[in-house]
Amino acid sequence: MKRTAFFISAVLALAGCSAPSPSVSEYTIFPSPTLHSAPASPLSTASLRIAPTRTLPSLASKNLYYLREGNESGAYLYSRWSDTPASMIERSLVASLEERKVFAVLLSSASSAHSVRLLESDLNAFYHRFLPDGSSEGYIDITYRLVDATTKQTLGVRRFQIASKAPTGDARGGVSALSDATRETSAQCTQWLIQLIQEKQ
Repeated sequence: MKRTAFFISAVLALAGCSAPSPSVSEYTIFPSPTLHSAPASPLSTASLRIAPTRTLPSLASKNLYYLREGNESGAYLYSRWSDTPASMIERSLVASLEERKVFAVLLSSASSAHSVRLLESDLNAFYHRFLPDGSSEGYIDITYRLVDATTKQTLGVRRFQIASKAPTGDARGGVSALSDATRETSAQCTQWLIQLIQEKQ
């Protein structure tokens, strides 16, 4: 009897170990499609380098985070980003700046080349945030600083807090909302930089 019980337990244990684990869905954020006609020449003759984004340790990973009431946060188990939020935001912003031809030369954070202008940023939030009424949204909180790379003088600072409604209250809905919020952040930051350049001309 004991042998039979042991055999059944062993079979069940092996069956549990061999059960396939759920697959992980990986998501990315693509830049907005071209909406503006490119100007004949760059708005500014200066070069701009985008500095590496400073962020929280949790947002430096590829985890897809949610935020519930009471500041309870966690990561979706079977969903993740293809890259870190900071990298995806940077790519979206670069595409927006290139489309509008804001600067003559645009350098990514991976470049070590010297530039006239430097764009620094602090990413404070990038969450699928749930609201008290049961709805949810993609929420981004990021601050940008445009700096003169030679004099180290700050030319302008702007904080963007962008929220975009999620179509569903799951990981896929969060991805959709954060994708929209990222594109909106890029569009607003681009417009802010254009205004800064025009004010200083």
